[in-house]
Formats: sequence, structure tokens, C-alpha cells
Amino acid sequence: MLNVFKSRSYGSLGITSVLILAFLIGFLAFKARNDQWNIWKLNENITFYKGSPLFTTADAPYFVGKAKVINEGGTIQSFYEKRAFPQWDSEIGYNAKVEFVEPGIFEISLLPRTISYISKFLDNNVLLASNTLIPIAAFLTAVSIFVFFFCLGFGYEGAIAGIGASLSQSIFIRTAVGRVDTDLLNIGFFYAIAAFVFASVKSNNFRNKMIFISIAGLASFFFNWWYLRPGFLILFLSTLLILQIYYRQNFRIFVFQILLFTFLSGPNYVLVSVDNVFNFAEVYLNFSTNLEKVSYSGLNFPNTFITISELQKLNLEEYSRDVFGRGKEWVFLLGIIGLLLFSVFNFGRTLGMVPALVFLILSIFVGKRFAIYAVPLYWFGFAYLLSTLILFLNEIFKLPKIIKINDILVKVFLITCSTVSLIFVIITTSLADCENDRFFDCKPRYVPTPTFSTEITEGFDYFKINNFDTSSIIVTWWDYGYWLNLFSGLTNVHDGGSQRSVKTYLVANSLTSTSQEKSYDMIKYLTSSTIDKVNKDSSQDYNFFINQVSNSKKIDRPIYLFLTRDMIRWWGSISYIGDWDIVKGRKVNQRSFVRVDCKPKSKFEMVCGDTKDSILNVNDGSISNGHQLDSLVIIQNGKLIRRFDYKDKKGKTSMLIDIVDEKRFFYVVHPDTLNSTFSNLFFLNLPKNNMFSLVEDKYPHYRIFKVE
Repeated sequence: MLNVFKSRSYGSLGITSVLILAFLIGFLAFKARNDQWNIWKLNENITFYKGSPLFTTADAPYFVGKAKVINEGGTIQSFYEKRAFPQWDSEIGYNAKVEFVEPGIFEISLLPRTISYISKFLDNNVLLASNTLIPIAAFLTAVSIFVFFFCLGFGYEGAIAGIGASLSQSIFIRTAVGRVDTDLLNIGFFYAIAAFVFASVKSNNFRNKMIFISIAGLASFFFNWWYLRPGFLILFLSTLLILQIYYRQNFRIFVFQILLFTFLSGPNYVLVSVDNVFNFAEVYLNFSTNLEKVSYSGLNFPNTFITISELQKLNLEEYSRDVFGRGKEWVFLLGIIGLLLFSVFNFGRTLGMVPALVFLILSIFVGKRFAIYAVPLYWFGFAYLLSTLILFLNEIFKLPKIIKINDILVKVFLITCSTVSLIFVIITTSLADCENDRFFDCKPRYVPTPTFSTEITEGFDYFKINNFDTSSIIVTWWDYGYWLNLFSGLTNVHDGGSQRSVKTYLVANSLTSTSQEKSYDMIKYLTSSTIDKVNKDSSQDYNFFINQVSNSKKIDRPIYLFLTRDMIRWWGSISYIGDWDIVKGRKVNQRSFVRVDCKPKSKFEMVCGDTKDSILNVNDGSISNGHQLDSLVIIQNGKLIRRFDYKDKKGKTSMLIDIVDEKRFFYVVHPDTLNSTFSNLFFLNLPKNNMFSLVEDKYPHYRIFKVE
């Protein structure tokens, strides 16, 4: 009876059945992303720009930009010079002191090289090539997850884990159409390596052991090349060592396996793997202790990781909902129960899961970012619980004897039917489900839109098509960094790879400041100072730092400020960082643009909010709920048409009414936000001519100002 908890032996018929299921789940994972792609092609006015598909992540242009450089025969130095100015600039940045050494072939991620290769068959269209890779990667990932659990001896459960993980909310969103990132194959590589490490230890044949560990080593090499995070190597080596000790591996084989795996994983990657682990711990584990500030001896700047949602720790209810989706929280609970039951009866096999279990723990206690590696475990635990129950009931009721059919055939039939049924349930309850009920002409429930609209993309392209000086520097929020580089060909001051620097504080502070003079000084300082200089200045007291900012000289290169409507939804983060008290190292404010619904009640009154009790009197700024406005500003198509100031009332909030064509948007904001440089420039178009001048006006999407 206990065998139903320990092993799955279904003979050649079972192996055939489970391999068919493996292909099926790979196909379904592929189809889910391809269905999204088909919807994108039907809506090219939203999802394409100049005939090429856009992206659903701000990081995608980083990889695609490198692929473009490779196609054009350019240098990686030229690519980096466009980032985090002036750190990589050949004249005044890092390269002015130390000669930049072009990275070797294995020091550039395999992802841009893969995109570059695929683009050769698509007229060198790197944007199209990168999106073409997405469904292929989904197929390979689902099958790799299956292979791992198949090597553990649980193929049917592996099929459920593969498709369940592929279509779980967290992974499906992170690997959807337009989501060009290393996450596309990170999970696939991860489970493929773990699979062959376990197989190499469990195999009783020396030749097979060497074959399996060689495959694991090569997979590790390509994973290191793909992700350029060789710290994973330490985790897999530790798992190999644990398994060898547990299964009492012959010492000679013990040594051969470790040496072979290490060598095939890449000597260069091995050398930096330990440093990578320490860097990981410093960045993520320190962050997990809720340290909100980064100290530079003198001043204390905010840790911008605090504002990144996927690195926030969640309670278990929020965690399960975010990872699996609303209504599927039960997967987390049953998955944990199944995993615990599995570990009790299969401790040795559980040791093969160590890499994934580490990330399961990290995802719960550090941040949901790491959950993508653990999601297959939850689905496996659930599938194991279900299949064990079915086999247990079969043993109790002795179905083979009742219906006089071979025991193996009954088990294969029961497990296959339950697996297929569960696959059906997973699909029909996932975000990949067809809301139009047409399987072969499917419109999935979730089809992402590009991270940045065609209008914003056109704004960056504006610099290129109008032949702006190629040495120009663009100051904008870090989310736009890579996008700006790819579509404008110009240089930014921070991006997704450098947002933790003090420069992010400087940009945020320049946007939130109520003084355009101070904003102007901040922009001059951050465009003329390397990170080393900023850190050095920050190590002194506040007066010294501010003096350096105020007395900075404008560089002899064009500087532009790119402001967009998107910044409204980021204002909470921008305010958190920009208004930070760098002397005391604490949060001062975290303001946001709060949109409310308002309807006219009379000539001078409006009903705002969810209750009829919130009646705003425009004449005196009073609100029937007892609150008082500081001021009210009305703009129409980006021009100020009316302003009411109620200064004597000392209100704690202000209101902005934004009329765009026939639409009206009502925002409740802090008075300082309404008077910020961002609001004065973007909404009101009131620049101080000796500091900022309007270059391009595409309100309500974006405005470009030149820093004089």
C-alpha cells in the first residue's frame, strides 16, 4: 500500500503515454503565447510601431539593443556609452580613467545573440525576431519542467507541473507576448540542469552517469551564458554534493562528476560564481531586512528597491493570489501539503529539488520575484497529492480484480485520464483561456499591451527622425532608459540597470522640487558628474553636497528633459525617492496623483468621490466632508485656463482638472505636487525661459524641453 506514495511504475505503456502528454503540454504552452501574438497582429495600431512589434517590459530594449549592435557590427562600448551618462562616456566617465575592454563572446548574454541570429531570417528585424522567440521558449520551458520530474520518477505529475507553471499567473505574465527577457528560458535551464544532475547520481551505469552529468554541465554553461548569473552554479554543485553523499556515491565517480560538471559549466563562470552569490546576498537579502536607505558615509539616500513591487514581501494570501491568480490560492496550500507528503516518503528525491526549494523559501520570505523558480513545485505537489489519492483508492477497491483488467493498464488509464482532466482544468481557469470559446481562433483572457504606447515610442523616435545632435543627453525617469536608447539612439542618465544609484534620487528630486532653479541645478549636476564624484560628494555633509549641486557647470552637450503622462502613475515612487530626507535618512512623503470622479451639481459645485457627501465648492475650495483645497487648477489641452488659490484657507490638498478634448480628468494632489517642476512643465507648460524651453509639444502624451 505504501508503494503508492513512493514510486510510479507503469511500464512501456506508461512511458509512451507520459511522453505524449509531454509533447501536449509543450504545444499548449507554445499555443498560449502564439494566440496572444495573433491578437497583437490584429491590433497593430497599438502593438506595432513602424511595422515592428513593441514590448511589454521596459528591459526588453536592453537585450534587443545589444542584438541590434551585433547585427550592425558595432561595439559593446558604443552600446554602454548610451547608458547612465556620464559613467560610460569615453571622455569624462569611467573610460577616461580605465580603458574599456570589449567583453568576450561569452560575456554577452546568449539572449541578444539568439535574437541576432533569428533576425537574419527576418530581414534583420530584431524586434520581430525577439517576439518570435517567446512561444518557442515557452515550449522548451514546459518540457524541461516535465523532464525534471520525469527523472525523479513522476512523469504524469511532471506534465501537470509543466503546464500548470507555464500558465500560472506569475510566469504567464512574465513570459507573455512582448516580454523579451532572460526569464523566457531561465526556468527551463534551471529545471533541465537539476534533472540531469539527479539522473547522473541515480543512474547505476557509469557511462550513463558521465553522459547525464555532461548534459547537466553543458546546460549549466548555456544557462550561465544566457543569464550571466553564474551564482546558480554554486547551488547546483551543492545539490550534486548532497545527492552524492546521500546515495553513497563511489568516491572516484564522486570526483569525476564534480570535476566534469564544473569544467563543462565554464571555467570563467566558475571563477565569478562566488562573487555573484555574495552580490546577490548583498542586494536582495539586505533589501529583505527592510533597509530603506543606502548610506554613503555622509548622506543617506533611499534604496530604490523599496519602490519595486515584485521585490516586496507579501503575506501568504497576497503571495498565493499574485503567483497563481485570484481563485487559485488553493494551489499554494495543496501544493505545500503534497510537497511535504512527498518529502516524507521520498526524501532522496526531495534532495534533488533543493535548488527549487531554496527559491521557494526566498520567494516567501524575501520577495515574489523568486517565485517563478518555485511555481512548478507547487503544481507538482498538488498533482502528486491527487495521483496518490487515486492510486490509493485503486488499491483499496482493487479495481483490476473487479473489472478483470491488467493492474498496470488500469493505473495508466486512471492516471492518464486524471492528468488530461487536470490539464483541461488548468487551461480553462488560466489567463490563457479563450474568452471567445474558439480553441483554434483563440482570444486569450490576458493579452498584454506594450509597456509604453506608440505615442511615447514616437516621442523617442522624434529625436532620431529630426536629426538631433547624437551627443544629446536625455533626462527622464529610469523606466524609459532602455526604450530611449533603442528608439532614439541617444544617451540617458539612468535606466533599469542603474536605478539604484544616487542619480535616481537626483532625477526624482528635480521632478518633485517646487523650484525650477533647484531642478535646473540638479540636472546640471547629474549630467556632469560620474557616480564616483556623486558618491564622493555624498560622503560629506549636506551643505557641501548642495554647494556642489548649486555650483555645477552645464556640460557642452545638448540636454533635454522628456516628460510624459505615464509619470502620473509612477508619482508615488518618484515622490518617495525625490522627497527623501537625505540628512536623517528617512521618508518624508510618498505622494501620488489620486484620480477621482467628479460631476457638476450646480454652477459652482461638484460632487466628487464615491459618496454624495463630498461636495466641492469651487468659489472657496471647501468640501462638505470638512476638508479644504489649497488651490484648484484647470487646464485644457495642456494650457492653463483658470486657477483658484485659497491660500488663506491653508488646505492640505489641491485639485487639478485636466480637460483633454471632450474628456475631463480630476486629480487630487498635494499642493507641492501641483507646484512641482513636473506639473509646471508638463501640465501647465510654464517653463522659465532662461532654464527650460519647449521643443516638442505632444500633450497629453509627452512634452520635450531643452535644458538651456
